[in-house]
Amino acid sequence: MRYAIISDIHGNAEALNAVLGDIRKRSVDSIICLGDIVGYYPDPERCIDLVSKQVDYCVAGNHDYAAIGRIDTQNFTYYAYAAMEWTKQNISDQARDYLMQLPLTVTLDNMFFTHSSPSNPQDWVYVFPDSEEAVFEAFNSLMFGLNFIGHTHWPSIMIQEDERIILHSEHTISLVDSHYYLVNVGSVGQPRDFDSRSCYALYDEEKKTIELVRVEYDFRITQKKIKDHHLPLFLAERLEKGR
Repeated sequence: MRYAIISDIHGNAEALNAVLGDIRKRSVDSIICLGDIVGYYPDPERCIDLVSKQVDYCVAGNHDYAAIGRIDTQNFTYYAYAAMEWTKQNISDQARDYLMQLPLTVTLDNMFFTHSSPSNPQDWVYVFPDSEEAVFEAFNSLMFGLNFIGHTHWPSIMIQEDERIILHSEHTISLVDSHYYLVNVGSVGQPRDFDSRSCYALYDEEKKTIELVRVEYDFRITQKKIKDHHLPLFLAERLEKGR
């Protein structure tokens, strides 16, 4: 089996279409989405439609729950809040129903999937590699060897080898059965690691490899839509810079 794991689409249809096109070329058996289908960008309805039709399993992100009123947006940044208010007005009841039924976690074939920290998915904790407390709590909660998250928009592969937790610097790794893995698959729609290309993860069960895949897309189309819909211009600028 070959799995593609995507996350943090954030209403960016151009990025999502490019990633799905790349996945189709790679003989993938199953696609899993780690949430935040909506928020920030101008195609929430289209992205929900694509995910509902082409993704096999999907968990909820904080922006997905915010769009249907399941969490408060008072802690959102100005840009996230403004975009979310717009998003709420531009999705259908059918789209809301899809977001409403998304779970916080999925377990599949001895793998664990959630949007934020596995230790407390409902609290939307960011697990950055340099956040020792968040990393420790995340690994301390793991029940499976292979675990996938999103939320930070920063792709990374962290590995627990005996008592050590290390950050892998390569984009492709081979798995060791005795190790625990926490893979942040990055962001499809709003990369923040200073690379404007979309990112997702590819897991080959037979070869026991994980690859972080980068995909180019025409962010200029998304930028024009942002301006046309009068969303904050900063959201357009950050796409080009990957931040």
